[in-house]
Amino acid sequence: MKVHCNVVYRVFKKEEFEEFKNKELFSGNTLDKESGFIHLSTKKQIFGTITKYYLEEKDLKVVKFNTSDLKHKLKWEKSRDEDFFPHFYGILRFDWITEIL
Repeated sequence: MKVHCNVVYRVFKKEEFEEFKNKELFSGNTLDKESGFIHLSTKKQIFGTITKYYLEEKDLKVVKFNTSDLKHKLKWEKSRDEDFFPHFYGILRFDWITEIL
Protein backbone atom coordinates (compact mmCIF):
# COMPACT_ATOMS: atom_id res chain seq x y z
CA MET A 1 0.00 0.00 0.00
CA LYS A 2 1.41 3.36 -1.01
CA VAL A 3 0.37 6.13 1.37
CA HIS A 4 1.26 9.72 0.62
CA CYS A 5 2.27 11.28 3.91
CA ASN A 6 5.31 13.49 4.42
CA VAL A 7 5.49 13.19 8.20
CA VAL A 8 4.76 10.58 10.85
CA TYR A 9 4.65 10.76 14.62
CA ARG A 10 5.77 8.70 17.58
CA VAL A 11 4.25 8.94 21.06
CA PHE A 12 6.73 8.40 23.88
CA LYS A 13 6.36 8.02 27.61
CA LYS A 14 8.63 10.52 29.34
CA GLU A 15 11.20 7.90 30.39
CA GLU A 16 11.26 6.37 26.87
CA PHE A 17 11.90 9.79 25.37
CA GLU A 18 14.69 10.58 27.86
CA GLU A 19 16.40 7.27 27.08
CA PHE A 20 16.06 7.97 23.33
CA LYS A 21 17.54 11.44 23.84
CA ASN A 22 20.47 10.12 25.88
CA LYS A 23 21.29 7.14 23.64
CA GLU A 24 20.34 8.95 20.42
CA LEU A 25 18.83 5.68 19.18
CA PHE A 26 15.47 3.99 19.80
CA SER A 27 14.91 0.32 19.01
CA GLY A 28 11.40 0.25 20.45
CA ASN A 29 9.55 -0.41 23.67
CA THR A 30 8.17 -3.79 24.76
CA LEU A 31 5.15 -3.63 22.42
CA ASP A 32 7.34 -2.62 19.48
CA LYS A 33 9.78 -5.47 20.11
CA GLU A 34 6.92 -7.98 20.43
CA SER A 35 5.46 -6.69 17.14
CA GLY A 36 8.79 -6.66 15.31
CA PHE A 37 8.54 -2.98 14.35
CA ILE A 38 8.26 0.51 15.86
CA HIS A 39 4.68 1.79 15.91
CA LEU A 40 4.19 5.23 14.37
CA SER A 41 1.09 7.27 13.57
CA THR A 42 -0.13 9.87 11.14
CA LYS A 43 -1.38 13.18 12.52
CA LYS A 44 -5.00 12.00 12.36
CA GLN A 45 -4.12 8.74 14.17
CA ILE A 46 -2.31 10.27 17.17
CA PHE A 47 -5.43 10.80 19.31
CA GLY A 48 -6.53 7.18 18.83
CA THR A 49 -3.05 5.92 19.65
CA ILE A 50 -2.90 7.96 22.85
CA THR A 51 -6.42 6.87 23.84
CA LYS A 52 -5.66 3.18 23.26
CA TYR A 53 -2.14 2.90 24.69
CA TYR A 54 -1.32 5.94 26.82
CA LEU A 55 -4.55 7.10 28.47
CA GLU A 56 -3.16 6.72 32.01
CA GLU A 57 0.14 8.44 31.23
CA LYS A 58 0.59 11.99 32.50
CA ASP A 59 3.70 13.16 30.65
CA LEU A 60 3.91 12.21 26.99
CA LYS A 61 6.19 13.45 24.25
CA VAL A 62 5.05 13.35 20.64
CA VAL A 63 7.79 13.68 18.07
CA LYS A 64 7.60 14.24 14.34
CA PHE A 65 9.72 12.58 11.66
CA ASN A 66 9.93 13.23 7.93
CA THR A 67 9.04 10.06 6.04
CA SER A 68 11.94 10.77 3.68
CA ASP A 69 14.34 9.94 6.55
CA LEU A 70 12.54 6.67 7.27
CA LYS A 71 11.50 5.47 3.83
CA HIS A 72 14.11 2.75 3.57
CA LYS A 73 12.45 0.82 6.42
CA LEU A 74 8.97 2.36 6.63
CA LYS A 75 5.99 0.20 5.67
CA TRP A 76 2.31 1.09 5.65
CA GLU A 77 0.31 -1.82 7.03
CA LYS A 78 -3.32 -2.38 7.89
CA SER A 79 -3.92 -2.27 11.63
CA ARG A 80 -6.48 -0.80 14.02
CA ASP A 81 -9.91 -0.13 12.48
CA GLU A 82 -8.65 -1.37 9.09
CA ASP A 83 -6.60 1.82 8.78
CA PHE A 84 -3.07 1.81 7.37
CA PHE A 85 -0.42 2.72 9.94
CA PRO A 86 3.25 3.52 9.46
CA HIS A 87 5.49 0.79 10.87
CA PHE A 88 9.24 1.28 11.04
CA TYR A 89 11.42 -1.81 10.71
CA GLY A 90 14.66 -0.47 12.08
CA ILE A 91 16.18 1.77 14.73
CA LEU A 92 15.11 5.41 14.99
CA ARG A 93 17.82 8.06 15.26
CA PHE A 94 17.29 11.08 17.50
CA ASP A 95 18.69 13.44 14.87
CA TRP A 96 15.83 12.45 12.53
CA ILE A 97 13.33 14.24 14.80
CA THR A 98 12.04 17.38 13.10
CA GLU A 99 9.83 18.60 15.94
CA ILE A 100 8.99 17.75 19.55
CA LEU A 101 5.38 18.55 20.40
